[in-house]
Amino acid sequence: MGEKLLLNKAAKIAVEDIVQKVMDIFEAEDGRVFEEKKKEVIEYLKNQEDTLLAERVLSAAINDEKGRCWKEKFWQAGETLQSNGHVILRKVKETDREMFLELQRETSMLKEEGYRLMLWDEHIQDKALMATIEVDDEYAGYCGINNLSKEYWEIAIELREKWRRQGIGYNALKIFLSEMKSRVQKREFRVKIDSDNYASQGLFEKLGAVPYGIAEFMLHKEEDIRKCEEENLQEIDDKLMEVAEKFGVEPRKLLSHVLEYRLEW
Repeated sequence: MGEKLLLNKAAKIAVEDIVQKVMDIFEAEDGRVFEEKKKEVIEYLKNQEDTLLAERVLSAAINDEKGRCWKEKFWQAGETLQSNGHVILRKVKETDREMFLELQRETSMLKEEGYRLMLWDEHIQDKALMATIEVDDEYAGYCGINNLSKEYWEIAIELREKWRRQGIGYNALKIFLSEMKSRVQKREFRVKIDSDNYASQGLFEKLGAVPYGIAEFMLHKEEDIRKCEEENLQEIDDKLMEVAEKFGVEPRKLLSHVLEYRLEW
C-alpha cells in the first residue's frame, strides 16, 4: 500500500473518529441541554490538531442538531398531516425508499444509482424535513424543507409523472405550509426553480410566491457562467424573456442561474 494511500486512509479514520465523538456528546441522554453539550464539543475540538477540520465538524454537527430539534418539534403534533380530499401527507418511512428512488429515475438527469442513493440519504437526514405525499394510498412524491439549519427555509417538491398537472402539488403544499405555520410558527420561505420550469413557477405564484432574485446553482466560477451562457444563447425565446423581465435581469443570466422566489404564508 502506497504512502499517499496510507495517509489518506489515516485521515479518513481521523475524521470519522472526530465526527463520532462529537455526535456521541450531542446524542448522550445525560439531562444536559444543547448549549451545555455544545460547550463540551467546542472544548474537545480545540484540542484537535486540524483546526479547519474541527470547525467544519462543529458547524455540521450543530446544523444537524438544530435540524433534529426542528424536525422533532414538527412531528410531535402527529406523523400524519391533515388530509385534503384524497391527498395525504405523512412522515417519511424507510419503506418509501424504493418509490423515492423510482421517482429520482424519472426526474434526475444523472443516471448513476449511487447519486440517487445519496439523494435518499439527504432526504432522511436530520436537517431535512420531508413529508411523503400519498394519493389514494399510493406514493405520489414528497414535499418539505431541504435544510432546516438555513436562515430561510427552502421548499422542495417532486411528484411522479402520473400525478402531475392534477392539482396534487398545490393541495399538498397548502397542507404542508399550513402545518408549518401551526406546528413551528414558520411563515416565510424561499423557493428555487429552473428558469424554464413554467409549471412550477405557476404553481408557486398561485400560492403567493413573488420574485426575489436569481441564484447560482451548479456553476460558480465567472468563466464557467459566461461560457454556459454563450453556448446556450439560442435557448432564449419569448417565454424566457418574459421571465427575465419579471425578475428584472438580462435573459442570458437565466441560462446559468435559477429563479428564487419569496413565499409568505
